Amino acid sequence: MYERLDKLRAEVKRMEKKLEDDKARLKAAQQRLQEAENSQILADVGALNLSPEQLAEFLKLVANGQAGNAGTQATVVTTATDKAVVAETKETDSEDDFDWEDIEDEK
Repeated sequence: MYERLDKLRAEVKRMEKKLEDDKARLKAAQQRLQEAENSQILADVGALNLSPEQLAEFLKLVANGQAGNAGTQATVVTTATDKAVVAETKETDSEDDFDWEDIEDEK
């Protein structure tokens, strides 16, 4: 008499279990993505061979839009949390007249 209700209850339980499994897989995939992004950022920053002070000064210039004046173009992306991050940095065809030693002299 209540077979249809029992079948529907069983289906709901299966779907709830599947949803929990999918949420766990999604969370794991998001974590792997975050770790890969962090690794890429560290590799890119490490390739610049800058001291922490030089890197901080460079990021300040980029955030203020002044790095483009130094022969470098940077795209600044604002995330949902309003944190500015460097999305892409590349050399332009013009001569790089930015002197990193001037940064240290200013300190």
